[in-house]
Amino acid sequence: YYIGIAYSRLQKDAEALAALSRVAELVPNFPPVYFELGVVAQRTGEKDKAIQHYLRNAELDPANADSLYNAGLILFGLGRIDEARGAFDKALALRADDPDLLEMAARCAINAGDFAQAIAYLEKALVGVKDPEKIQFLQDLLTTLREKK
Repeated sequence: YYIGIAYSRLQKDAEALAALSRVAELVPNFPPVYFELGVVAQRTGEKDKAIQHYLRNAELDPANADSLYNAGLILFGLGRIDEARGAFDKALALRADDPDLLEMAARCAINAGDFAQAIAYLEKALVGVKDPEKIQFLQDLLTTLREKK
């Protein structure tokens, strides 16, 4: 497992994949290996595999909001908004005040035309954001949404 992580950090993806896949084969219920497999698959552009690995990690480690967030980002990027929203909602059940999760849940709500929910998510997200540029972006988005509501 640690060899696989080391290869992954060095971006030696073939070697990382071989080592991590071996761990998954030997210890199929070891959650961290699926997160790392997801990272490698995501980096190499294998989006469906990355989603599968992240969701497997979340299944084995229900307290891991990071896997759900990563799966949600990929799903969102693929236009699979309902699935992404489900992943972000599950992650928010674990980390209700996480501004990144709240922003992505808001983006999903916007895509679904649920502006009221998007506004609620963004208002909550603003509480935890420290970056001035991000604050301005979210405030501008809120202004636009309030005009549409």
